Amino acid sequence: MAVDNLNDINKLECRDKDYSVSVSGIAGLSIRIYPNGKKEYYLRYAHPHIDGKRPRMMLGKVEEISLYEAKHKAENILSVVAQGSDPKAIHKKEQVNKYAHLKNATFSEITQAWRDHKTSSRNNSKSRKRAFSESTLKFWDLCLGYMCQEIGDLRMNDITSEMILSVCEAIQNNENQATFVGASTRLYTEKVFSFAVARGLCDRNVAIDTRGELAPASSGNHLPAITKPDQFATLLNDMSNFKGASKITLEAMNLLPYVFVRSIDLRSMRWQDIDWNNKLWEFSPTKGEGREDMVSHLVVPLAIQVIERLRRIQAITGHKDYVFASMRASSNSYISKATLVQIFHRLGYKDVQCAHGFRASAKTLLMEQPELRYSDIVTELQLGHRIKDTHGGAYNRLDEIDTRVHMMQDWADYIDKLQNSK
Repeated sequence: MAVDNLNDINKLECRDKDYSVSVSGIAGLSIRIYPNGKKEYYLRYAHPHIDGKRPRMMLGKVEEISLYEAKHKAENILSVVAQGSDPKAIHKKEQVNKYAHLKNATFSEITQAWRDHKTSSRNNSKSRKRAFSESTLKFWDLCLGYMCQEIGDLRMNDITSEMILSVCEAIQNNENQATFVGASTRLYTEKVFSFAVARGLCDRNVAIDTRGELAPASSGNHLPAITKPDQFATLLNDMSNFKGASKITLEAMNLLPYVFVRSIDLRSMRWQDIDWNNKLWEFSPTKGEGREDMVSHLVVPLAIQVIERLRRIQAITGHKDYVFASMRASSNSYISKATLVQIFHRLGYKDVQCAHGFRASAKTLLMEQPELRYSDIVTELQLGHRIKDTHGGAYNRLDEIDTRVHMMQDWADYIDKLQNSK
């Protein structure tokens, strides 16, 4: 059986195992049919230099290129073989040299090439990595945007480590920007240089020389957090009395202590993820997918106080997708990270408490205060950390859920008690 036209292709049925059907008119051209319904054009040809070897090239998926295009590509490949060249070798050489035009290009041009490489669907599918989140891409653009603004028009080989360090230090010395942004800018700059060196686009990675010269980009475990009850009570009241931001931003800030999720997960909270009847919020944490230490799905029990707050917010943004929808005319669907960062700076808590720090505050107080005393396992589960029991089995998203429901209500009552004590 050989395929002559599109009707013949459409008649090809799936089987338990993949199989091939030849295409008439061109020797070696065939269609591969897989059990999941996928169909691809392949061409086998006689290697021009190695007797008996018949390499195979995939020409495209049936739904992406026509039979005519597949035959045309096959004819061109066979023409190359007839001239004594191996088309697969030529293809690999073209792949290696696809950045040749960027030899000693400007930093901005190399940065764009690095970003395109990282976000390309082909690259992600090969490495089995998930697509990067919108917040991750924005953070790349923020950090590298600072660097491009200062040295973007310079050729890679003309950039020195002193230039890179100067830009990063300026970011860290800017009171409107968090310390980790400067350190992250240095890190991403090093990645851009590493990308360029590996492809012969510049001579050396000068960003490596700046390692250890900046204040570190602290991990989540070391971000500033208040863990003493009296200090935490003062913080809660300062937050409650603060009026220097929009209504939605203030609501987000004051809800954060009750749920102790990551800032990005609170800011991107969707109305559709709230189960009002069962008082639960179910969502997929932004940093959970693809990480062995984080759950991919989290259930947050909502205390009575949280439900009341959400009902108030619903009157403002209930017609939108996001609970904390951006009310400004911008490309952001919900409030930005910078809005929360700046609030704690303006409150006088820079390097003392940050949005992410409420996770550490909650965990410490829940475990240490006599009236709470919740276990490490329960608090870790609620933080969305993937942990294992004594037999090596992983806890799931609903483990200890009854205890977590009580814990979140006790925690909300404890927060109110601290505020009233002040």
